[in-house]
Amino acid sequence: MTIETRHKRFSLCMDIDGFVRNNRFPRDYRNLFRDDSGRTLSPAEARAELSIEKARGRKVIPMSAECGNPCQHAGNGCTGFDYAGKGCPGRYIDEEAA
Repeated sequence: MTIETRHKRFSLCMDIDGFVRNNRFPRDYRNLFRDDSGRTLSPAEARAELSIEKARGRKVIPMSAECGNPCQHAGNGCTGFDYAGKGCPGRYIDEEAA
């Protein structure tokens, strides 16, 4: 009997409260966040974006541009990023990509 193994890839996420608690403003906010166009956010802009995400009720945010809800990898089994705390549920990948 052969057991087939499926590989799954997960993307990282960041806990907003954990980041704010463990990093100093403005020093640790420099060169860390980017907007959708790729421009690096200033520390003040980054802190404002984190506040906006918290106001939306989000506990975690994706650290990959590939993550979201709906997910662009839905065809590979991803159910979409969970902003409430679980993050990326993962997607199936080919064994060669593992």
